[in-house]
Amino acid sequence: MALVDHDSWDIEYEGCERLRHQLLVYLNQRQQLNPRTSQFVQLTSSIQTGIEQLAKDMKHLKVVLDNAITWETSPEEELQQRRIDWDRLTSQLREIREKFANSSRSNVPAASGSAWQDQDLGPGHSNSSRNTALDVEALKQKKTEMLAQQNEGLEVLSATLSRQRQLATQLGNEVEDQNNILDNLANAMDRVETGVQRETQSIGQVNRRDSTWGYWLVIIALFVAIIVVVFV
Repeated sequence: MALVDHDSWDIEYEGCERLRHQLLVYLNQRQQLNPRTSQFVQLTSSIQTGIEQLAKDMKHLKVVLDNAITWETSPEEELQQRRIDWDRLTSQLREIREKFANSSRSNVPAASGSAWQDQDLGPGHSNSSRNTALDVEALKQKKTEMLAQQNEGLEVLSATLSRQRQLATQLGNEVEDQNNILDNLANAMDRVETGVQRETQSIGQVNRRDSTWGYWLVIIALFVAIIVVVFV
């Protein structure tokens, strides 16, 4: 029975690639928006949460890669390609973080200036009230999105743990089968050794019997020779 020859790398890697692509789309959309809008705030929250989730997924992906290298569940060429893919993902995550940080810094003065302009507008505090309502709504949506993403992350983690448990179970069954094969082989070797010893003893007895017959023949020949010498 062959060892377990598959793992969860492909699934984990595809998930990281989809999340990375989604973050790039969010960043491009965010650059086209006014920092004062609620959609800008929502995208900012989604990008922050997505970056954190991608970092966690990549840590788990590294664990899957290390396990594959330790147990040698894939050819060396494939493992080398996986190392290259993981390094590339790491570099891309760093670029996404830098791009997000730079765009956030560039939007700070504009947001601050617009806030002062809103305070100077009349009449009264109508603009301030509208901005406050937008902020509250944005916070609610942000919290809802965070909860949804956390639930999704928990589901992914649960599925990953389930796959790892299945792999561990299959590996344990394989080890048990291999132990049974080794036990049967040891028993067969014991039987063969016993048979060899028995046959060796039989051969020894035959050799001793053959030697005794030779002695008897010599004795009989000498006896006949003595009789011939005495009576002839």
